[in-house]
Amino acid sequence: MDQTVDTSNAMSELEQTSSLLNHNVSFNSSMEMTLANTSPVAKTNGNSSSSLPNLSFSLSETERNKLILCQMLPADNITNNSQEEESELEESERVISIEDTLDDQSAGNSTKQPDQSQLTDQSQLVDQSQQEQVGSDTVTPAIAYFQQALIELGRRCWSSSAEAQHYTKGCYWSPDGTCLLLPVHLDGMHVMELPLDLYNADCVTMERSLSQLQSAVHVPEGGTVYDCVWYPLMNSQQPDTCLWLATRQHEPIHMWDAFDGKLRCSYAGYDAVDEVVAAISLAFSQDGQKIYAGYKRCIKIFDTNRPGRSYDEYAVKFAVSCIAQTSEHPQTVTCGNWRGYIQQYDLRCAPKVGPLFTLGGHTGGITQLRYVNDAGTGGGGGGNWQLFSGARKCPKLLQWDMRNYKQPLREFQRLVNTNQRIQFDLSPQQHSWLASGDTMGVLNLWHLEKEANTKALQLPLHGDCCNGISFHPTLPILASSSGQYHFIQGENSTDVNGTTILDSTEDQQQMELEQPSVVDYENAVLLLWCGDGKDSLHC
Repeated sequence: MDQTVDTSNAMSELEQTSSLLNHNVSFNSSMEMTLANTSPVAKTNGNSSSSLPNLSFSLSETERNKLILCQMLPADNITNNSQEEESELEESERVISIEDTLDDQSAGNSTKQPDQSQLTDQSQLVDQSQQEQVGSDTVTPAIAYFQQALIELGRRCWSSSAEAQHYTKGCYWSPDGTCLLLPVHLDGMHVMELPLDLYNADCVTMERSLSQLQSAVHVPEGGTVYDCVWYPLMNSQQPDTCLWLATRQHEPIHMWDAFDGKLRCSYAGYDAVDEVVAAISLAFSQDGQKIYAGYKRCIKIFDTNRPGRSYDEYAVKFAVSCIAQTSEHPQTVTCGNWRGYIQQYDLRCAPKVGPLFTLGGHTGGITQLRYVNDAGTGGGGGGNWQLFSGARKCPKLLQWDMRNYKQPLREFQRLVNTNQRIQFDLSPQQHSWLASGDTMGVLNLWHLEKEANTKALQLPLHGDCCNGISFHPTLPILASSSGQYHFIQGENSTDVNGTTILDSTEDQQQMELEQPSVVDYENAVLLLWCGDGKDSLHC
């Protein structure tokens, strides 16, 4: 990977500190967790460091006023009766029944907007702060997506056989946009670099030759990769930040170097009998200082600077299949589980308190959660309140407003017939486009600024399941991946009482054993230009 490459969203240089256990990893010790928005009373008093985080989506207005009053009064004036009343009110509004959130109406009639009277003062504070930030910073021109015909930039395929089926399991652009991470079943993980001619491209011509997508880094692991995630502050100009985490079957969490593919360190989780267990899902905190790992009955929280088996454990009731975190409240995490529920946890509370609330609406296990800014998603605000959720064997993509979460805002339909994870992604900047694949290899697109339109624009991309979708963070480039496991049976065989009998001679049988059969299914990664595409005279 070229260390001199500079992208349009290159982050400022971080001060490097001591290396991490001789693994050549360093993180800025001055990084701090992003503080939640403080209450107006605390801001007036000038004491923002000790102010109460505003969990407006879990507390009513009356409760918030009580908590602010309790913060201003001495501790001796807080009676036990007020604490008991406060806990009872919080418990009554915390859990939402699955029957209340399931939508029995059709997709066309399920669009409902939140009541503006129920939105708290927190959204107004967020809107005001973001307007001031936009006025002070240089505004990047918005990218017009899907206004022209899609142009293929490059493609790479993996051959597969009945003995070893190689198929992709999603795709992930790095935060700085320099490379693409691609897990492949039984072939480890591949890191492919962005073609050099696209770094500063404003448009692409139809005459452009296809790029050869070669692996700059290949980690040839044999096990099944459950989940992987990039370090959120990655910058290719600073090699110490170029890393990703991956969890695979029967192994601890590994940190891999994006330059040479070497193993930097490991984070091991143990069960009750002191055996290593594999994490199901992974997520970094907003500042990259914490690692949230989802297991069958708990969330293990690792310190990024302390690899090994040192971690904090937060007990939950169900297996955590995916994790997301909002920037407004860094002390809370949103988790999906295989039961089809979405639960919000406050990590400052004891595990026996349970989730702040529980959301239903999906008919299968949750496979992906994604928080986005609601400026361009039809939310009408300017905070990190919009949550999108998808599930396995569930045709619905749900959009939630976490300020009024009793029912989803909108429902989008896609075809998901298997237990495989089907990714979705939103376009950067204004998040005006929602994209997702399906089991038939079709790209589904929704324009979120058109609030009443939930019908997808469908484009056939692949000849097999489109399991991965990822927008480039700064360029109008869409990456997609395809492939799934197929049950193969011999062409010249019959099944009698559960026993396979070959209808061929001994010579033909020997030839079939020496030459493994090829599985003719598409297992590929594809790069598409979805921005402006003009003729060569204008580019």
